[in-house]
This record gives sequence, structure tokens and C-alpha cells, in this order.
Amino acid sequence: MSLLRWIELMHSRLKLDIGWGDLLWAAMGAPVSRDDTRVAEAVVEKYFAPGRVVIGLSVRTVFDALLSEVGPPPQSSVLMSGINIQNMADIVRAHDLTIEAVDLDLATLAPEPDTLLNAQGRCGARLCVVTQLYGGVSEVWDAAELRKRGVLVVEDAAQAFSGNGYQGLSDADVTLFSFGPIKRRTALGGGVAVFRDPDLAARVRQRLETYDLLKERWFRARAVKYLILKLASTPWVYAGVIRAIAASGRDPDSVIGGAARGFGGQDLLEAIRKQPPRRLVSLMARRIAASPDPEFRRRIGRAFVDALPENAQVGGCVQTSAFWLMPVRASDPVGVIDRLRAAGFDATRGATSLRALAPDQTATAKGLIENVVYVPNPADLSEKERGRLLAVVCAALAEGGREGDHDSGADLSDAGRPTPRPTLPT
Repeated sequence: MSLLRWIELMHSRLKLDIGWGDLLWAAMGAPVSRDDTRVAEAVVEKYFAPGRVVIGLSVRTVFDALLSEVGPPPQSSVLMSGINIQNMADIVRAHDLTIEAVDLDLATLAPEPDTLLNAQGRCGARLCVVTQLYGGVSEVWDAAELRKRGVLVVEDAAQAFSGNGYQGLSDADVTLFSFGPIKRRTALGGGVAVFRDPDLAARVRQRLETYDLLKERWFRARAVKYLILKLASTPWVYAGVIRAIAASGRDPDSVIGGAARGFGGQDLLEAIRKQPPRRLVSLMARRIAASPDPEFRRRIGRAFVDALPENAQVGGCVQTSAFWLMPVRASDPVGVIDRLRAAGFDATRGATSLRALAPDQTATAKGLIENVVYVPNPADLSEKERGRLLAVVCAALAEGGREGDHDSGADLSDAGRPTPRPTLPT
């Protein structure tokens, strides 16, 4: 295969979900006034829940402020889904709290019924954080009963916003949505919290207003950075970028992943305890007010998951999904990644900072994180490339299933046996 052909086929596993126009406006648009920001805030409030919305620099920012306002006693327990980004766990521990991690059902990516209630009965937690993973949304069966017990239920839906109307679980006290750099509908940053209690929302908002305001030049520089990253993710450039990083002796996964994240290499609490710049809030409003994700993205994502071998599926029974990422379980994740990259599809085990929070207590979460492979989103590919991606993934899974390498205890023995569907939706 020629170098030119190889470059043409190298598809990134995670593309920035923002157009060139919005990026250029963020980098070079006219100054944003305080009045402009008020208009933008009104747009965000109208979309979610007027009077019950808090806007912050990030989901981490709002969550940290919420913990400060709620003030659980030191060393008390917080119930958390067995998988979340490491920073959320870091924030909990920074408030001198302990984590009671709860395992997940692989089909729904949510705790099974009564799991949260049983854990709460053991540890007496008064705060519960349930994470909606990979863009999927599933019911949290214990939420209503937890609230009756006096537990504050926080739905971390940071990965679930796609502009299709989802505003949070009816039984959640707080729902968190992220507009960070690698999310669907990114605004290159920003978090929104929707509160059940407007008084608690007001208290958290007042706390955030005491933070220093980030300057517009900070956000303009950020936008330039992501302009470069968006250009680098185009198929005819991306392979060259990966080769150049590898030739320098660095790990492409670490370099690319670190560049895309919003709070790398900084003291976490110092970095997040800031007010978002006005330009960021205005861009967030633009992204929220834009047309919803076309339905074909969901159809393509659903069809791709259904066409995978059952034991390779992740979240096969979620109620709905924005398909933020496309995770696949593999008994030999390294082998699957190698085969995909050789076929021109970038794949990784570490596209995000998602972690199993207590791997010794959450066997399913641990097994998923150890076996997961993130592949390019089929909705970002042409019809021909979608079919080719599916064929390569299924062939790689079948080969890994026979060899059985890297098995961490998850039941993946049947992965690869079903025949893949020949076509995906156009």
C-alpha cells in the first residue's frame, strides 16, 4: 500500500464535533460584551430549565462547587458508578470524602436495580453520582427510592448531550452536561447543571460568581489550538501526524489524548475554580441553539452496535444514545488495535480519562476498562468506509477470540462468531 493511500484511509477515532465557522468565530470574532453574555445565558436557560440552570467553566467546576455547598461530613461516603473520569474521583477525595463504587450492567451501562440501594444501606451515603457512559442514557432504577432516603442524586450526563432534547432523569436532583473539547456539540469547554431545587442552584451559582473570570485571550488561544487539532484529524493529515509523533519517540495515544483534554498538566482545583470567559458562554449558546443531531447518526450507531458479536457490544440495551464514542469489547484489545490501524482506522484503549474507580470492588467495570477498544465513529465515515470498518472489526474480534490473549476475566469467548451484517444505513 502506498503512503498516499495509507494516509487517505487513516480515520481518527474521535473528531471534534464543531464546524470551521464556529471555530473561526471563537478564535477571531468580535469582542463579546456583558450584554451578549446575558443573551447567551438566557438561551441556555430556556433550553434546559429557567431558574434552575447553572453554567460553569466545566462539569468539574460545577460538581466541585456543589460539593462545597452541600458539605457532606468529612470521610463520609459518596456512591459513584464504577466507571467515571479520574478527575471526578479526585474532586470527591479533595473534599475529604470516600468513594463507594458500584458496579455496572454491561448492557445498560447503569447499576442494576437495588445495587445502589444496597450500597447506600451499607455505607450511609447522602450523595450519589451516577454516570451515563459513552453518550448512552439508561434509567437509574434506584434514584427515586434514594431520594426518599434523603440522598442527593446527581446524574453525570457529561457525555450525553447531543441537542436532541434530553434534559436529565426525572428522578435526579442535579444533572450535569458537558460541552468540553471532545464532547458532542462541543463549545471547547463549559458545563451546565440542571437542578431540581432552584435555591440550591442559586447557592452554587453565587459561589461560582466569586471565582476569577478567565480572559477572552485565553479562550481565543484555546480556539486556535483546536483549529489545529481539527485540521490534524482530517484523514489525509492524521496518519502523517501519528507517524511524526511516533518517529519522535513519543506515544501517539498520550500526545493526542493529552492535547485534546481541557485540564491537562495543571493543579485541578486551581484550574477549574474559574468563571468561563464570555466568549465561551456565547459559543455554548450557539452550539445549544443549533439544529439537533440528525437522526441518521443514531441509526448508524445503533446498527453498528447491533451488527457486532453480542459479547463485543457495550451498552447494547441503553434506552437512547448520542454515540459520543464507539466502544467495543475485545479479548485481545492490542491485537484488534493493531489490525484496525493497519487497515487505516485509528483505534485506542485510552481515548478518554475514563477509569474503573475501584477495580477490586467492581469486576464488570474493571473488565470493561481492561478490554475496551475505541474505534472511529461510523457516523463520521462514508457508507463504504462504514462497511469496511465493520468488516475489519469483526474479523479482528474473531481472530482475538480464537487466540484468547489478554483475557481479564470477562466472558468474551463467543466474540467474533456471528456473521456481521453486510450493510449499514446510508
